[in-house]
Amino acid sequence: MVVIQSHIIGYCNGVAHVIEMAQECLRIANAKNLPAYSIGWFIHNPTVVKRFVAKGMQCIDTPKEGSPGVALIRAHGIGDPLREAFEQQGFTLIDGTCGIVAYSQRLIRKTPESNHVVIIGLPGHSEVIALSNVYNAEKQIVPVHVVASEADIDALPDFSNEEVLLMVQTTFPQTQYNNLRDYMLFRYKNRLRIGNQLCPNTLRRHVAVLDMCKKVDAVIVIGGKMSANTTALVHLVESQNLPVWHIESVEEIPSQIFSFRRVGVTAGTSTPPEDIDAVVDALEKGEL
Repeated sequence: MVVIQSHIIGYCNGVAHVIEMAQECLRIANAKNLPAYSIGWFIHNPTVVKRFVAKGMQCIDTPKEGSPGVALIRAHGIGDPLREAFEQQGFTLIDGTCGIVAYSQRLIRKTPESNHVVIIGLPGHSEVIALSNVYNAEKQIVPVHVVASEADIDALPDFSNEEVLLMVQTTFPQTQYNNLRDYMLFRYKNRLRIGNQLCPNTLRRHVAVLDMCKKVDAVIVIGGKMSANTTALVHLVESQNLPVWHIESVEEIPSQIFSFRRVGVTAGTSTPPEDIDAVVDALEKGEL
């Protein structure tokens, strides 16, 4: 078997940053003899999260779930009311929010009251929740509409001929985003203002995967099953009519993969390098 890795693989800058902040969270908590927390999963990769849990980091969703300590804000960010609630309860916050997500929140925060915010994204995704809970200057939540399909856009109001700010979950699938953005432009025309963009690392990763797909017979995608950007890679390979398997670790390598001569390997933005190396090593050795 020939194993071909995508030339863009492993951590993105946002994930590398939040992992560094997770280590800082543990360091400060240990120095002050305080509990260490992550507010939700700080990245959507269970193997990384488990390693930090083993070091003493607890995962909580609200300040009521633990005594005040040092809490890490996940890479996808959190809403302003939740941030405020943790601060009011005496938690020390370590901000691991991805810079692109933080920029998106600032754009929403500064949107004129006469404008309307529409977010293209997956309802319930942690980044979408963070973007949907932003305070304006008067500490009121900026109203948003979340859409994930053309039917959702059809259901939007006309907004009384006022401007519409279009935002996007930064890891949303590129082709799907392009189609929905164009549909929004068709509906609202020159009243539509494009806010943020998809994560550039995600776009480059998609281009690299498409290039890899031209050279292989099947693909392994490594990453958390809850990871939107990893799932998007799986769908991208499927669009190329190639067999593809989404696994989280070397233990999940399917036996069928060894029937292919040339196998591609890619991974989501939160997949640790050691997990990628373990999968590649097993494939090259031809054994589980």
